[in-house]
Amino acid sequence: MTNIHKQSHVSSVTSHIPQGVILTLALTSLLSYGIGLSSNNTANAAPRAAQVQLSQNVQNSGNRLPKAVAQAVLNDASKRSGVAIANLKITQATAKTFANPCIFQFGEVCTREYRPIQGWEVIVQVNEQSWTYHANRNGSQILLDPKINVSGNVTLPRAIANKVLADAAKRSGVAVANLQITQATAKTFGNQCHFNFGEVCAEIYKPVEGWEVSVKVKEQSWTYHVNKSGSQIVLDPKIKTSPNATLPRAIANKVLADAAKRSGVAVANLQITQATAKTFGNPCEFNFGDICTKEFNPVEGWEVSVKVKEQAWTYHVNKSGSQIVLDPKIKV
Repeated sequence: MTNIHKQSHVSSVTSHIPQGVILTLALTSLLSYGIGLSSNNTANAAPRAAQVQLSQNVQNSGNRLPKAVAQAVLNDASKRSGVAIANLKITQATAKTFANPCIFQFGEVCTREYRPIQGWEVIVQVNEQSWTYHANRNGSQILLDPKINVSGNVTLPRAIANKVLADAAKRSGVAVANLQITQATAKTFGNQCHFNFGEVCAEIYKPVEGWEVSVKVKEQSWTYHVNKSGSQIVLDPKIKTSPNATLPRAIANKVLADAAKRSGVAVANLQITQATAKTFGNPCEFNFGDICTKEFNPVEGWEVSVKVKEQAWTYHVNKSGSQIVLDPKIKV
């Protein structure tokens, strides 16, 4: 058959086939040879499946927790809990944009300002607990949710234990040998107010790393908060310390002199009936305020009772004896 006849035959056949089918057949033929059509009508090799997968991996790599961040989080969890890193497990890691530093720092009451921090929310399984961390993008900032009760398995340093026992002994008048630390828990206090046993605190997150320590003093259990270095030791102000601690003679003389001056009774006829070492929650409480804020701004000192004729006068005195305040309810 001549070329002219062949062409006329093809034309005759294709004239009865819809154009869409012809285009589909043409594309199928091209693809079967590994040829694709580019936007400028030049032929290119079709992308292989491996290349497509690689592209997807690169696109999603931003959602993978960097190894350095994971390691930093696990190191922190291990240090706090006393559990070996091999026994810890990151169960979830979510790339997250925290709206502002307050939210990043687990603040409960935050302003609506938008100062974004790119980072991660990481959940670590520690024994039977799930610990939630916030980490910034490169892991230079790692914060544990302050609501997490970290394990008490981490050992309280001996030097800090000695300081706590010495303080309890001084306040109670009980020898150190007769005191016992019954529990010591490594803890992250949300801020200085929480560390200082404040009852009404702002929810700003400015963490204080340290310890909560329980000491058995006779029949009582005293709770201390101690910072990580042991430079700050705070006794729960609700604890009623024993009156057995000795009131310094110089302070006793000042109190008796004040009572004598106010009452007109000679010092020789006055008697201190009780003196109790005490931590007043703040200057307002120290000054016998009836309505005080619950801020914790402690004043170390004494509550002293003096027998004046038939009355019992109550004084508050600071530790140095430079401030002596008589209960204003006393009728002089």
